[in-house]
Amino acid sequence: MARNQQLRVLQALDVARTQLYHFMAIVIAGMGFFTDAYDLFTISLVADLIDHRYYPDGQRGDYLPVLINAVSLCGTVPGQLVFGWLGDKMGRKRIYGVTLLLMIFCSLASGFTFGKSTNKSVVTTLCFFRFWLGFSIGGDYPLSATIMSEYASKRTRGAFMAAVFAMQGFGNVAAGLVGTITSAAFVNSSQDKIDYVWRIVLMFGAIPALLTYYWRMKMPETARYTALIAKDAKMAASDMSAVLHMPIVPEDDGVNELASQDQYGLFSSEFLRRHGLHLLSTAVCWFVLDVTFYSLNMFMKDIFTKVRLLDIDDDLLKNPFKRTIRITGVHTAIAAACTLPGYFFAVAFIDRIGRVKIQLLGFTMMTVFQLCLAIPYPKWLECNRNKYGFAVLYGFTFFFANFGPNTTTFILPAELFPARLRSTCHGISGAVGKIGAVVGVFAFHLLRNQFRTLLFVLVGCNLVGIMFTLLLPETMGKSLEEITGETEEGQTLDDEATTVNADDGIHVVP
Repeated sequence: MARNQQLRVLQALDVARTQLYHFMAIVIAGMGFFTDAYDLFTISLVADLIDHRYYPDGQRGDYLPVLINAVSLCGTVPGQLVFGWLGDKMGRKRIYGVTLLLMIFCSLASGFTFGKSTNKSVVTTLCFFRFWLGFSIGGDYPLSATIMSEYASKRTRGAFMAAVFAMQGFGNVAAGLVGTITSAAFVNSSQDKIDYVWRIVLMFGAIPALLTYYWRMKMPETARYTALIAKDAKMAASDMSAVLHMPIVPEDDGVNELASQDQYGLFSSEFLRRHGLHLLSTAVCWFVLDVTFYSLNMFMKDIFTKVRLLDIDDDLLKNPFKRTIRITGVHTAIAAACTLPGYFFAVAFIDRIGRVKIQLLGFTMMTVFQLCLAIPYPKWLECNRNKYGFAVLYGFTFFFANFGPNTTTFILPAELFPARLRSTCHGISGAVGKIGAVVGVFAFHLLRNQFRTLLFVLVGCNLVGIMFTLLLPETMGKSLEEITGETEEGQTLDDEATTVNADDGIHVVP
C-alpha cells in the first residue's frame, strides 16, 4: 500500500450513493440541533413571563433578560471544548449519548425550583440548569458535525451537513409555536398560572431529545474514527459493510502503516504550519457571525418594540399571556418566512456553489441589509408604515445569515482538520463563536438605547468575517483525507472511475 493512500473503507464512503443510512444520520443528528435551537431560543420568549411573575414592580432592573439569555450561551463554551476533545479521545458515538442525556435532564430540571418559589430561588435554579443545558448543547455541535462529515460521501457532504444544521431552523419555529400554544391555553387564567406556562415551554425541549436517544445509541462508530484513530481495521470494515450493505475487506496493513506515520498534535509546529491559519479563520468567522446572529435573534422583541412593529398596548400590559402570544407570533413569523428558507437554500446550493462563496455572499448581503437598516434608522422610527419595510430588511439579514455564514461556519471546521483532531478543532471554533454570542448579548444590553450604533458595529463584524473567509480553502467535492493532507491529491478514487455495488463491493472502472 502506497504511503498516504486512502483506505478502501473510506473510499467506499466517499463514493457511496445516497442511501437510507444517510437520511437516518441526518434525522438523528438533526434532532439534536432541533433541540439545541429550541432550548437556546425559547428562553428569550418566556423571559417576559418570568420577569412579570417574579419582578412585578421592576426591582430587577435590566439585568434579568440579559442574565437568563447569556447563561446558557456561557455554558456552550466549555461544552464545545470538553466534548469536542472527548470526541477525538474516546470516540464520537460514546460521547454523543452523554451529551443527549445531559440535555434531557437539564431541560426537565429547568422547569423545577428548589426551595420556596421566591424570585431569588427561581432565577438561581433556572440559571444553574440553563448553564449545564448550554454545556450539553455545546457538546452536540462538534460531535454532530464530525459524525455527519465522516458518514457522508464527498459529493453530498455539504448538503447533508447543512440539512443537519437546518433542523436548528425548525427548532426555532417550534419554540415560537409551543410558546404561543401554551400561552393561549392559559390566556384567560389568573396570573399565578404564569409558572405553568414558562415551565411547560422550557421542559418541552426534553421530548425531541428523548425520542432521539435510542437511535443515537444504535449508530455505529464512524469508520474514520475506528480506522484512523482507534486503528481497528476489522471493526471499521464490519461496521461499514453493515451500513453500506456491501462486503469490505479489512486492511490491517494499511491501518498499521498509517499508525507508524508521524502524526502531529494540536500544539505542534507542524499543525501550526498546516492548519493554524484555518483554525484562526474558522474561529474568527464564527465569532463575528454569532455576535450578529444572537444579538438580533434573542432580542427581537426589544428591537421590534422600538420600531413599533410589536405594539404593547394597555391590554397587553395587563395580560402577560396575550403579550407572550404577540411576542412569540412575531418570532415565529420571522423564523418561518426568513430563517427557514435560508437554510433550505444552503442545503440546495452548498455543493454547487461551494462553502467559501456562500460564506462570502452571506457576510456581504448581511452588510448591505444592515446598512439599509442603520443609515436611515431615524426614518424607520418616523412613520408607522415604515415598520413593515424594517421587518423585511431585518428578515433578509437572517435569510443571508443562514444562506451564508451561520451554515458554513458549522460545516468548514468539520472538513479542514485531520480525523484525530477534527472534533477538537470544531469545538475550538464553535467555542470562540459562542463567546461571540455572549459578546452580542451584552453588546445589545449596553447599546440598547443606541440601536443604530449597534447596527454599525455589526456591519464591522461582517467585514471582518469577509476578510477571514478569504483565507479559507474550498472543500467542495474533495474527500476529507485529501482536504487535510492525510491522503495526497490524486490517490483517492474519483466518482467517475468508481462505483459501489451492494453485491460485489468497490469496482474501479479502467
